[in-house]
Amino acid sequence: MTPEELWKEAIRGSAKAWEDLYRMFGSKLYCFFLKNTGDIEVSMDKTQEVFERLFRHRETFSTGSLKTWMFRIAKNLLIDWWRRRGHAEILSENPPEIVDSSIRLEEDVIDRLEREELMGFIDSALEEMKEGDRLLLGLVYLGGLSFPELAEVMEIPLGTIKTQTRAARLRLDQLLIKYLPAREVKAS
Repeated sequence: MTPEELWKEAIRGSAKAWEDLYRMFGSKLYCFFLKNTGDIEVSMDKTQEVFERLFRHRETFSTGSLKTWMFRIAKNLLIDWWRRRGHAEILSENPPEIVDSSIRLEEDVIDRLEREELMGFIDSALEEMKEGDRLLLGLVYLGGLSFPELAEVMEIPLGTIKTQTRAARLRLDQLLIKYLPAREVKAS
């Protein structure tokens, strides 16, 4: 079933449909909040709050992408949280295991250590970025939003969102250069 079909079942009172929607989007929302707050409890609360708002305002959604609507709610909750905090302390120093079961974890210990080291470099670089850049990159890479979905969530024209996301990614790449140690390039 599509998310929109599940949604129709959920608002008719199907508890299973609500559970399926939570399974479909809960871990993506949680990862999005965790990377942008660095706080497990806040991330769990905000993920739950997205679903509470969906339920509370269930009559207002009838057409469009449910995923986009959910991440628009998530974006607004995150911005509100940032504003209440006065400044953004983003990203945990020790990133947790990936919650999304669709992401394959490496079994080789060396690969896992390299991945954790890289995550640390990415976290350090992201901490230096502006909130807007972190928000865009989080919605794309953690939320899994396509550019049209991102444009809708951010309420910005598609061409502009592509340009802003590319610029944010280039800024991240430039910051990563100073964090990533020089690696030997082996000739094949």
